[in-house]
Amino acid sequence: MALWIETESVELRPNATDADLQTVIRAVYRQVLGNAHVLDSQRLTNAESQLRNGNITVREFVRAVAQSDRYRSRFFESSSPYRVY
Repeated sequence: MALWIETESVELRPNATDADLQTVIRAVYRQVLGNAHVLDSQRLTNAESQLRNGNITVREFVRAVAQSDRYRSRFFESSSPYRVY
């Protein structure tokens, strides 16, 4: 059994369609949050909007997801303090 599933690389190009953008956003959530299903109410709509408008890069979007309350509650608040520090 593999520890990870091989997936195709995802890249956001300057001439990306809305479908391409949605694919990138889903891939970021999947990668950063560890395949957790993200409900509409848990999505970072502000960061997604900034990414769509070209105000932030994919790297900055990844950073926003990693600094979100969802990430914190999933990986830090549910873990033993010995594992976190």
